[in-house]
Amino acid sequence: MKLGICSLWGPSLEAFREQVRLASDLGYELVTVGDSPAGWHELYISLTIASHEAPDAVLAPLVTSPFMRHPIVTANALCTLDELSGGRVALGAATGGSTIMAIGRMPATQVEMRAELKALKDLFAGQPTEFNGAPVKPLRFPRPIPIYYSAFGPKAIQLAGEQADGAILFAGEQHLDGLAERIAALRKAASDAGRDPEEVDIWVVSYASVRSTRQQAIDDLGAFIAVNAMAFRTPETFATIPTQFQAKVREFQARYDPTEHVVVGGRNVALMQELGLTEFLSEFDTLAGPVENATAMLRALDEMGVSTFIAALPGHAAPLETIRGLADARNAM
Repeated sequence: MKLGICSLWGPSLEAFREQVRLASDLGYELVTVGDSPAGWHELYISLTIASHEAPDAVLAPLVTSPFMRHPIVTANALCTLDELSGGRVALGAATGGSTIMAIGRMPATQVEMRAELKALKDLFAGQPTEFNGAPVKPLRFPRPIPIYYSAFGPKAIQLAGEQADGAILFAGEQHLDGLAERIAALRKAASDAGRDPEEVDIWVVSYASVRSTRQQAIDDLGAFIAVNAMAFRTPETFATIPTQFQAKVREFQARYDPTEHVVVGGRNVALMQELGLTEFLSEFDTLAGPVENATAMLRALDEMGVSTFIAALPGHAAPLETIRGLADARNAM
């Protein structure tokens, strides 16, 4: 089982460097950086810094989305970083969270994502393409960058299975049965598209805190737990929320501040607590507890065919402890 982190450069450049450096020193194979321009420092500059602090790890946005940059800009940035780092870059793409909230956009539709992914694949292959009805010239310095699609709903899983090199799936220790179902759907989509389903790589992301008690871990993860409310923005996902929480989740979504996306102790955490949503939202995409819990989850993911487990760190109150704890958990497998 490979390990990865997702980090962001926020108030302290040294803190960002320290997280990436520690993960590299402990043998993590993947270092990713989120894309949240209203509240954090710039994605590709941050990835360049990470390329020096983690000289052996694969580097990727986790995740970027349409509308922020034209595909030729995204493709050129990633190809440039791939050349700089000696061929260690992948792309993590999604429909959009705090990125597009900051510019008043709704998440991209799956039709828009298909167009985005096709344009990027063409550009990475050194080919001209078309985007929004306009011709796009090929890159002069293309590189073969693998594309990982962050897939939540069934249509996104279908698209990932059909077109992506890999899928990014969010999961927590309490809902691994649901993860198994999504992996099965992903592999079926790949098979139906005439692909070898085993060639679609799978990364799993959790809001993870490895601490001696679950309560300590939940306290670490408040800023992440709040983000879970934003995963219920489509009609299909919102319909799965128990009735007693639906109005509260709607209010949280309306009042969410993207300039404080995953900020420890920030306004979004206070809003979640004000609305009484903490316990409900902590049930999703969360790994919280001692090393033994983390080892059990890593073993379960390995049995499902997951290649890489990624701990999200930007909203974590104690990220270094979890980086060390996950390394201990992998060593105990």
